Amino acid sequence: MTYAAALGMTVLEATPDRTCVALTVPGTGLNMHGTAHGGLIFSVADEAFAIISNQHAQAVAVETHLSFFRAVREGDRLVAVATPERVGRTLATYRVEVRRSAEGEVVALFLGTVSRREKVSP
Repeated sequence: MTYAAALGMTVLEATPDRTCVALTVPGTGLNMHGTAHGGLIFSVADEAFAIISNQHAQAVAVETHLSFFRAVREGDRLVAVATPERVGRTLATYRVEVRRSAEGEVVALFLGTVSRREKVSP
């Protein structure tokens, strides 16, 4: 079982222009304040980032940054929406908005850059 599956993530959309991953915050995903743990929010953003960045290349993260804007509670449905900012031959940067529901408010903003190389065929 993958980490994403263990957390209960669902891929809603996966294209090179837009990738969406959803997660409902479980009671086991809370911090000492009773709100969603930052690592859980990072995880859903990072999963959307990994999926979109590996659509047409073999990619590994070289830098990420996450800003938290709003508290997230148990039962909230998070949707991480990843879009490309700039895709070059060897580097690409993606923006991931973590929203409370698909059209809800942005609760966190993730920016990540990957190193890219040609995908190796199996």
